[in-house]
Parts: sequence; structure tokens; C-alpha cells
Amino acid sequence: MQRDQAQAYRRDIDGLRALAVAAIVVHHAFPAVLPGGFVGVDVFFVISGFLITRILVEARDEKRFSWGGFYLRRARRIVPAYVLVTLVTMVLATWIEMPRLLTQTGAAASASGLFLANVLAAQSPGYFAPSVQQNPLLHLWSLGVEEQFYLVWPALIGLLSLGWLRPARTALALALLTASLALAQVLVAGGGGVAAFFHLPTRAWEFLAGGVLALGLAAPPADRRVANLAALCGLLAIAWSLVALSEASPFPGLSAVPACLGAALLVWSGEGVAPGATAILRAAPVVALGRVSYALYLWHWPLLVLAADVAQQPLTSVQRLGLVALSLGLAALTWRFVEQPLRRGPADRPWRRLGGVLLLLLGPVAAGAALFLGQGLPQRLSPDARALARLEETDVNPARKACFERADETAPEQCRFGASPGSRGDQVLVWGDSHADAVTPGVIAWARARDWSVGEVARGGCPPLAGVRVRVFGRLDRGCEAWAARALDRIAADRRLTLVVLAARWPLYRDAPPFYDVNSPRVAVDSVARPGVRPALSAALTATLDAIARRRPDLRVVVIGPVPELTLAPPECLAQQRQLGGRAAVCARVEAGPPLARATPAEAEIRAAVEDRPGVAAVFPTETLCLDGGCVGVIGGRPIYFDDDHLSASGARSLVPPWMDDSWRRLAAPLGKPMATAPR
Repeated sequence: MQRDQAQAYRRDIDGLRALAVAAIVVHHAFPAVLPGGFVGVDVFFVISGFLITRILVEARDEKRFSWGGFYLRRARRIVPAYVLVTLVTMVLATWIEMPRLLTQTGAAASASGLFLANVLAAQSPGYFAPSVQQNPLLHLWSLGVEEQFYLVWPALIGLLSLGWLRPARTALALALLTASLALAQVLVAGGGGVAAFFHLPTRAWEFLAGGVLALGLAAPPADRRVANLAALCGLLAIAWSLVALSEASPFPGLSAVPACLGAALLVWSGEGVAPGATAILRAAPVVALGRVSYALYLWHWPLLVLAADVAQQPLTSVQRLGLVALSLGLAALTWRFVEQPLRRGPADRPWRRLGGVLLLLLGPVAAGAALFLGQGLPQRLSPDARALARLEETDVNPARKACFERADETAPEQCRFGASPGSRGDQVLVWGDSHADAVTPGVIAWARARDWSVGEVARGGCPPLAGVRVRVFGRLDRGCEAWAARALDRIAADRRLTLVVLAARWPLYRDAPPFYDVNSPRVAVDSVARPGVRPALSAALTATLDAIARRRPDLRVVVIGPVPELTLAPPECLAQQRQLGGRAAVCARVEAGPPLARATPAEAEIRAAVEDRPGVAAVFPTETLCLDGGCVGVIGGRPIYFDDDHLSASGARSLVPPWMDDSWRRLAAPLGKPMATAPR
């Protein structure tokens, strides 16, 4: 997204850059004002494709192209400002962020220093996921896409400029554009929007939209009226995208066409003439903003993210305006004292000089690697803050390692808890995924009062559902079918078993938005009987309850619904407030919208499966934890979660027994009385 001037400077293109960066900054600071402001990146890509392609074509046609010279110019324009902003961001992040987030920031810094930030970002739930938006270097994904394009495009231009291909090079570039756009649309339509958003093959068409203009797809407008009409249509197309698109839009693909076409029309309209419709783009203040657009793009996002991380709550309008003003000031200083002095210099021995510039990238790469390999440097925290940040290791099910992490190696007898020595009391079996392992300490606390024992059958990423296959990243089979068969065999064999507790991160297996936990990859669930077909959660749960009833008609079942998935991790939040001297109250509650939007559809399916079913009851944690527009993460000053979606052991011991009491009261039959067979 850097400026690459051709022989004739065009003020309107700097003005178009200003429009693009203003859209991005306003969208990030005030998303409700410009919900589609993210298309500013697409506008940048079109501009870049036009200018760089024109430089390449002119140099090739005049037989003066130099690989070393081309990449030296690119590096001088991109690298110095990038290195400065990234290093400053890492310094600030080291002061502000807790180890988990700082580890991710380190990974992003190293990846972006290698221009692979987009590849790393593609492993996330998506650009708009709340947890992803905590990454202060997320915006560098676009630099990764751009530089990857320019590793490939000069060679393709060279090939297309060969004598026998040169007459067809515009048509061939247009064919590449069409193929890239088609691939993007296919991925978006097929649920691969994250990959389409971040990867080069599905973004290349946007650069090519400008590139085909530079290759001569259309002659410059000779009539000012035509130029004005094109410019006006281009402005309207971009304006429509800014207000009509949102984070819910399927993007990129066809939905990105209006913004890119609009940018291409504006670029084309200014070739040879200066249409009145673009006079605003040539105004001095707008051009000035365009000149600092790259630095402004670099600065604004880290400042907004890190400030929000300090506040641990939405920033006020005044705070966001102040941060935008600070970003603009830093951008002007960076342009004046970093970009301008370092972009000029001798061009002889370009490869050696290029090596010197690229050495600067070792700073972010090495610093990022240190943060990543050092696991976020927990030793920099005060003892109290470090203890809070480590709750994910210390306030978990004491049997987690043996009965969850190494469940395949552990005998069932080793994962039976709660009964007094020698007790032959009734048993409870907890079956599910990591959320089941998290609630087990609470089930044990409930069962211990009755002198009952509790067993655990839990495997990460495996819901307590029979007849389904679960794959991570679309490929890796979790082995859940065999695990479910093992649980059902245990249910059938243990005649002392009275109650089965089913618990899971239910929304995960519905592929249900919103997705906002970067640490939990989306999974694909399909039916073992019908490969490739995703069963409804209600149908899969009904089939599982039927399978339990066939084996043990007298058995009762409690289904624990989704635990609210928060948009912050209370232990980390408290640790940060302790470290920075902030207010612990900001960690106690989050706005209920995202957690309920994720949990409610799964709850409806669970209700449909258990409704009017004898011997089965369901309890829904959101009814306890999400009240009055907020979901709690801290009770009595202590986190009830160990991360953003798993109950801590202490939280489970406090919350689960009342849930179990409520469920048990609704299971009307007295203890030990056989129950009617569930409907099949």
C-alpha cells in the first residue's frame, strides 16, 4: 500500500489514497459510521496494482528493468516505517499485554517481518472476530499479501512481455483476474471466507484490476464528460460499499467488486484529464493525507487496540478521536523523518543495498520470536499478576492431566472421584469435551455430598454425541466416533451408574457465529452414516440419548448447556489491571450480546432434543451468568473462568452444584426407580 510514482505524478491518486485510509481509520475507530470501511484496503490494492504494473511495463518495454533496483525501491518505501511502528508496538505490548496475548503479538511480529502475517491470520476465526481484533499487528496482513504479489508479478510481467506473448498480455492478465475473483467467490460461498480474505490467490484480482488498466485495457478518456461520468460512478461505487457492506457481508469475492471497480474507474478517469468530479481528491489537505496514508495505516490500529486492551472496555468517542489524532500526528512525523529521508539514496549496487535495508527486518523478527518462544515473558509481571495470569494452569480440574490430556493412557478406575474409600454408592459419569472436564470438579462437589462417585470420559474437541465425526481444519479427524463408542460401552457395562452428565462447548459443533476465540479452531462435524452431511445438533443429541436409553433404560441424564463464551479472559484481565494499577471492576462483566448470540441457538437445539423426554433434564448456565445485559466472569473478586470460555475449578465448584440440584429435582423419579424407555 505504499506509493509508487510513475513518471507523471497524479494528485488525484494521492487523494484516492486519502479516501482509502480515511475509510479504514473511521471504520476501525467508529465502525457504526462506516460499516464497510474495510474496503479501503481493496482500494489500496487497486491503486498499487496500477502504479506498480505501469512502472514494470514501462521498464520492461524500454529494456531498463532491474530486479535489484525494483526491490530496492520497494524495500526503502515499505521497510523503515514498518520496522519503526512494529518495534514501538512490541515495546508498548510488552508493557500492556498479558503473556497469552503477548505471545500472539510476538508471533504476528515475526510473521509480518517475513511478510507472512496474512498466512498467520488465516489460521484465525476471521478478521472481524473479537479476539483476533486484540492483535495490535493484525493490519499487517495486507502488507503480506501485497509483498507476496510483488514477488510473483514482476516475473509474470516479464513473461507476458516476451515478443510472442506481448500482444496478448492484457488479455492474459484479465484471465488471471477472472480466475482469482472466481476462486474468491467459490471459497466465500463454500464457507472458506477466512482463507479468501487473507490469502494472495483470492486477493490477486484486486491488484490486477489496476494492473490491466496499466496494461492498456482501455484507452484514456478523451472526452472530459466521459471522464467525469466515470469518476462519479467510481465515487458512488466506493461510497455504496462503505455504507452497504458490513462484517456480516460475504467478503471478498463479488461483494468486493463495487469498491475495486470504483477505484479502477477513478484511476482511469484521471488518465490524461482532470475531471471536475475528482476535484476534492486533488485538494491540498486531501493530497497531504494521501501522502502520509501508509504511516497512518501503520500507526492507527496498534494504538486503538492497545488502548482498548488497557481500558478492557469499549473506548469512548472522545478517546477514539484522540487516538486518531495521535495516529495522524505520528504519521506526519514518520513520513517526514523516516519515509522521506530513507526512500532516497544511491541506487548503484542495488542488491547489496537491498540486503542492508532488509537487515532491518531482523529486528521485528528476532524480537517477535523472543516474545513467542518466551511465552509472553511472564517473569516481567508482579507476583500477584503472574499468579492470576497462570490460573489456566493452576485453577483447573486437578485430574485434567491424567483424565483429560492423557485419557487414552489412563484406566477408568483412575478417573473415579468423590466417593469415600470402599463406597459402593451410585455413580455419576461426566461425558464430553474440555468443557466437560472443566465442570467435573463441580459435579464431584455435588456428588460428594451424597457419597456418590464420579467418573470422567472427556476428550478435547469431542462432543458427547454418538454417530458423528469431528475434524479440525477440515482434515484432522479427532477420533470422536471411537471415543463415543467407548463412553457408551462404559455406560452399558457399569450397572451402578445412575446419572450421566453431558457437557460440551455446544456452539462449536454447530459452526455457529460469532467466532471470537482465536485459540479454538473451527471444526467440521458430519454424520458417520452420511459422510459430508452435517447433522443438526438437536438430531445428534436425540440420537445420543436414544443410544443411552437402549443400553440403560433406567439411566438418567443431565445436559449442561453452553457456558457463556466471554470476549475477555477474566484472569488475564485481572492480572493486567493488577499490573497496570487499573480497576478490577472492568473484568467482572462483559456485554451479553456476543456470548448470547453464540449460545442461544445451541440452547434452542438442546431444548428441542430433551423436551418432554423422561429421565432427561437440561440446565443452561446463561440463565445464571448472563443477566441484565451482561455476562459475569468474576464473582466475589475471583474469576469463575480460567480462560474466556472454560469454568475454572473453583468456579465449577461454586456454580455446578446448584445447577445439578435444579436438574435433579426435575428428574421426578426417586433414586433407583427404573425409568421408562426413551422414545426412539
